[in-house]
This record gives sequence, C-alpha cells and structure tokens, in this order.
Amino acid sequence: MKKDIKAVFFDIDGTLVSFKTHNITPSNIEVLAALRDKGIKVFISTGRMLGMTSVLDGIFFDGYITNNGAACYDSSKKMIYGRPIPQKELYALCNHLATLSSAATCGQKRHESQPFAVSFMASDNYYLNVQSDIAEEIARVIGVTPPELKSIDEIVEMDIYQMCIYLKGQELEDLMENCLTGCSSSIWNPWFADVNERGITKAYGIDKMLELFDIDISQTLSFGDGGNDIPMLEHTAISVCMGNADELVRAASDFVTETVDEDGVAKALYKLGIL
Repeated sequence: MKKDIKAVFFDIDGTLVSFKTHNITPSNIEVLAALRDKGIKVFISTGRMLGMTSVLDGIFFDGYITNNGAACYDSSKKMIYGRPIPQKELYALCNHLATLSSAATCGQKRHESQPFAVSFMASDNYYLNVQSDIAEEIARVIGVTPPELKSIDEIVEMDIYQMCIYLKGQELEDLMENCLTGCSSSIWNPWFADVNERGITKAYGIDKMLELFDIDISQTLSFGDGGNDIPMLEHTAISVCMGNADELVRAASDFVTETVDEDGVAKALYKLGIL
C-alpha cells in the first residue's frame, strides 16, 4: 500500500510521547529525522495547546496543528490560522455555570447543582474555573503544568480555542445539546471531553496546513490513538492507530501498530514502506 507520501501528521500523547516517561521516545526522534531526510514534511496534530508542545522542543516540525485544529502554526510557531470558540458559546456556558452556582447557594442537592470544572485553553496558557482534583490528576498523567485558577468572567473575554469539560455520559450529552449548541465534543480520556467549535477537528487543521504547502490529501499519512484523532484518521490517505487505541479508533484506521513504548510508529513506517 505504499504511496507517494509527502506529509505525515502525528498526535502527541500516546503516539510520539510515552504516557510512562512523558518524553518522546528515541525511536520517534529517529524516524522524524529519517522522514525529513526523505523530503517528507512532518506535522504535529494535537489536542494540546501550543504552550504544551514544549515536550518536543529541539525537534523540527514543518507545522503545528493544535487545539484539535482550532489553531495552526508554522515551523517557527507563528500562528497562521486561528478559530477561537465563539463568545456566545462561552457566555452560554458561563451563564449555565452561574445558574448552577446560584442553585447550590440556595441549597439544592449537590449532584444537581454543583458547578463542574472546565479547562479553557488559550494559545499559550489554560485556565480552570473551579478547583478540580481530576483536572490536576490529568495534568500529572500527561506531564504538564496544572491549569491556573481564574474567574470565568475574565476567561470568557479571552480568545479560547478549546475547552476540556470534566463531565461524561448523559451529563455531557445534555450540556452539548442544551447549552453548547454551536460546539462538538470528542473524547480521548474517560474523565473529560475536548470541546471545540462545531466543524473544527484535526481534519480541518490538516486541510489548512495542506493548503499552505500545496500538498494533496492523497499524499498524507497520520498516526493517532484517541477519540479526537478519529476525524484525522478518517481524512488522510493512510491512517495508523497505536496499539492502545480502542475499537472506535481502530475502526477509523487502515492499520493498527504497536504502542508508543513498543516503537509502534517506526514499525508501521517500515512495514508500509515509507522508510
């Protein structure tokens, strides 16, 4: 299935970077250099904000797709495209949280009225509306600094490219249907959902990057492992998911390789004849 691949798009967590070490694996450093030596462009395509890509400092990438496609940057990390969440969506969420807070003050049952935690991602920093043990634990799991606590009234005046909402199941579905009607959610961790403006996905960011470099989608390959990678994996000409991916991600992929700690990216690239 070897094709004339000119661009490869990589997720970070669980793909290039190990959840065990919080570092890019040595084999991934090697294959990135080998791809570039062959004239193939390499791109990051992540749910992280740009400020969270420092784990890859010192490694050259031709571009960065961040916030699940909402913000794209060139190799020097200069923004070339940005699509913040519309303020009306932020205000709707702010009002919803204020209603929950008011209900809690009036003594309604905690599970019905307690405001939930949301991480709001700007380009270089992210903020939390209420203290959250889960948010801090997730930051530890992926090896990043926990979000800064800030008033939501201040947050909604910023350019916010993505939200991480710490709800799941029916609570999340109800919020998306009744409050954040102009947004969509994707899940790569069971404790929260990535939320972006509707239509903004990693596939959208890929198209923006391909326009810049005049590369056709038929000449693309992608690697990922989570639910937010599905639009990317379904979009590129060839797609590979890592060995830790669940069944939905596997179904969206052409190939399943081994895990990041088992050098899955390198093994796939050699098996596919790209290297």
